[in-house]
Amino acid sequence: MKILLVEDDESTGLSLVETLSAHQYVVNLANNGETGLTLAQEADYDLILLDVILPKLDGITVCQRLREQGYSRPILLLTAKDSMNDRVLGLDAGADDYVVKPFDLPELLARIRALLRRSQGSAGSVIVWEQLRFDPSTSEVTYNGKTLHLTPKEFCVLELFLCNPKRIFSRSAILDRLWDFADSPGEETVSSHIYSLRQKLKAVGSIDPIETVHGLGYRLRALTPEPSIAPPEESPVASIEPAPPDPQITRQQRAEERLNRSWEKFKPKLAAQMAELEVQLQALFAAPRSTETRQRAEQMAHKLVGAVGVFGWKAGANLLRQIENQLQPDSPPTSQQLEWAIQQVQQIQQQMSQIHSLEQLPSQTPSRPAASPPARPIALSPLSSFSLQGTPLILIVDDDLLLAEQIRMEAILLGWRVEVATDLTVARAMIRKTPPDAIVLDLNFPASQEDGLALLRELTIKLPQIPVLVFTARESLPDRVEVVRLGGCAFLHKPITIPKILQTIVDVLHQNQRLSANRVMAVNPDLSSLSDMTQWLQSRNVEVTSLETTQQFWEVLTTVSPDLLILDWDLPTFSGVELCQVVRHDPQWQTLPILVITEHTDRDSIQQVFAAGANDFIAKPMVEADLVTRIISRLEGMRPTRL
Repeated sequence: MKILLVEDDESTGLSLVETLSAHQYVVNLANNGETGLTLAQEADYDLILLDVILPKLDGITVCQRLREQGYSRPILLLTAKDSMNDRVLGLDAGADDYVVKPFDLPELLARIRALLRRSQGSAGSVIVWEQLRFDPSTSEVTYNGKTLHLTPKEFCVLELFLCNPKRIFSRSAILDRLWDFADSPGEETVSSHIYSLRQKLKAVGSIDPIETVHGLGYRLRALTPEPSIAPPEESPVASIEPAPPDPQITRQQRAEERLNRSWEKFKPKLAAQMAELEVQLQALFAAPRSTETRQRAEQMAHKLVGAVGVFGWKAGANLLRQIENQLQPDSPPTSQQLEWAIQQVQQIQQQMSQIHSLEQLPSQTPSRPAASPPARPIALSPLSSFSLQGTPLILIVDDDLLLAEQIRMEAILLGWRVEVATDLTVARAMIRKTPPDAIVLDLNFPASQEDGLALLRELTIKLPQIPVLVFTARESLPDRVEVVRLGGCAFLHKPITIPKILQTIVDVLHQNQRLSANRVMAVNPDLSSLSDMTQWLQSRNVEVTSLETTQQFWEVLTTVSPDLLILDWDLPTFSGVELCQVVRHDPQWQTLPILVITEHTDRDSIQQVFAAGANDFIAKPMVEADLVTRIISRLEGMRPTRL
């Protein structure tokens, strides 16, 4: 795959080139908007990575002009601007996605893969040709289970043919697609790489997949059926779990090695830029009305946000972003703010001098001095009445990026943390990395062969404690029933107002917070049933105290002070019905909800259960959905008053 990167900061640009190259992408780098526009018009790229603030021509204008000319390849914006207006401008200009600096390289790579999959109209990542399996997400190529060890260029050559099965490529066209303009060799190099690739395939028993079309070039040999996109081999449940580490040197390790070399190369330049930023801030402190000095300091801070962030130093990049925000023209910085900014730059410089490899990067943002500047005033939203404990992390999974951003910006005003994934694969990666407190999930993903129900099904099995709110334009009864069956907490039908969405999130999280404070006491002589019940409830944030016998029943009851009591009918010494009567005769526990589990479901037995004072009964064998629904319903609607 060939990518055009348009980035004016040298350290950021070359570091990204190193990282992308380590992941088998061919990358051309342009350092201004005019050059980037020309390259996009004249060459064939699979994707464009486009910085927003560029010399000569800004990224928004480049994006607009390309779309006006009918350019259809995906464009991903790289921006240090994190405001709603800037994001809307980028999306309205025709961008497919954006990443805010400083960004995590794994997230950037995941978004690139998602856009490339979407543009190719396939959801799978493994391409199958005869017995040949090609996995671009892991850079693995196998034939009949045997691994082929290909060079990066051989990998790209094979990928080019597999992704374009009906197209004939001349040697010059292959050069244009797979080599950078700066080091483009002669056409004989293409022949050499194809020969080497054919020999490696022949060595593992494969027929030659590359057909020579005399006088024209090369193409993929026709098969019946044609190369197909294979679904992932692992089960959907396994996709939530981290993959086992590769014993060989992985692509990620190669990328880290290249990034470390880039750090060694650019560290002196970054240090010089940081020192220059300090000089500009000192000058602005001496002459606070100097517009020119403020602009220079703002531009330097902006460039350093991306340059520092690309190496994974998010703490330093976040501080630089705060400094950049203090230098905005709408509200000139105060002397206190400038003092704080100078102190932070000095602290970053000191830390940078001690960092010799990226493993030494500090993971936490340096603490602010006591005289940290007051934050810029933020307009209060009427949504501020929606309060939650702490700062919840919400993940929005929706391919409607503009709508997701509108929700995100309103939620940020409430002090929430919000992430957006426009692709189910990206969502899975984000959940693996940092499980959110709640997920807002669309069901429709037209570019994918699976819908949101697939992810909901995985989460229900592996991470049932995370509440999922379905937010979709689909409103059929079967969809609603399936969402309920899979454990969805709410079904929101588009269109719906953002305040209503946020209020529903608040309600669901409040319910989870209440459940996390609930205690259930269960008495059951069947260890297997007791273990199942404990696991089902603990996965819903309900604390469970379990007993196998009745010997210490009263002591545990008074110590634990549960919110709900579960009694098996067939207990040793005293039956569950007898214990229920004993509890009901104590004034402290007269309102405690009690559920009796029984295999006696005849009319007389059920009447006996209710006559003893039980609130409900559950028939054996227990079914998880039935048990959990009844218990949570009781906890929500009949919480006792503690005496």
